[in-house]
Amino acid sequence: MGKRLTIVGVNGSPRKGGETATLLRKFLEEFDKNGGETHLIDLIDKKINPCLGCYSENPSLCKFPCIQEDDMREIYDLLLKADVIILASPIYWFNMSGLMKNFLDRLTCTANNGYLLEGKIGIVLAVSRENEGGRVNAATEMAATLNHLGLFIPPYGIMFYPGEEFVTTEEGKVVKVNWVEEDMRKIAKSLISLCEKLEGFELEW
Repeated sequence: MGKRLTIVGVNGSPRKGGETATLLRKFLEEFDKNGGETHLIDLIDKKINPCLGCYSENPSLCKFPCIQEDDMREIYDLLLKADVIILASPIYWFNMSGLMKNFLDRLTCTANNGYLLEGKIGIVLAVSRENEGGRVNAATEMAATLNHLGLFIPPYGIMFYPGEEFVTTEEGKVVKVNWVEEDMRKIAKSLISLCEKLEGFELEW
């Protein structure tokens, strides 16, 4: 591949030392090991105003970059350079965090001005301390948004934590294991290969 892949991780948790942030950093480390250039965005550290809904008033008013002069300006620049965008959010009331939702709302202008993120690869990670249904809702909401922004969601690209299953050991004992970190290692390696295959591919939807 001619260039080093750029992977951007977006942390939607206000707790930079929490489980969501920790898992996202581990994921980015796997890309580092496989030759990627990684960047981490902690949304809690950024000034990101709510979407003003310009598109709803008149689509022509929705400009890129957004007319609001806040930290999304620098984030847009990084996202445009990215090959892979990873969204990670804790579960707040059966869905993604408010930080993440606000961030995604502000990506509307990338779609309304030529689908500027089209062709990139998107991954989502929904994190909850309990193994409860809100993870599925949050993950699919984030994935659906990325998909409608024009990103590819590859197989196994919608991840949940905890991701638990029961396995039987060689001794015949049934134990519960978490497969998320193992999957992150596999996905990081596979996505490097996928990006190489997509290089130069022209979309004609």
